[in-house]
Amino acid sequence: MTTKTLLLVDGSSYLYRAFYAMTHLSAPDGTPTNAVYGVLNMLRRLRAETPHDYCACVFDAKGKNFRHA
Repeated sequence: MTTKTLLLVDGSSYLYRAFYAMTHLSAPDGTPTNAVYGVLNMLRRLRAETPHDYCACVFDAKGKNFRHA
């Protein structure tokens, strides 16, 4: 039996990192896009550098959670 590997990504952490680490990018209407652009770049790099069979990117639920403790 072969072992399958799941790449599990903390999407909320990536989104926070990308939003504050990247210079401000926005759409023509002013909507900020730097976080989305940064997350996609980080995920693309992670997928290329980390061998895996499956990949899931999960986000925190709305409201208070363990990060607010």
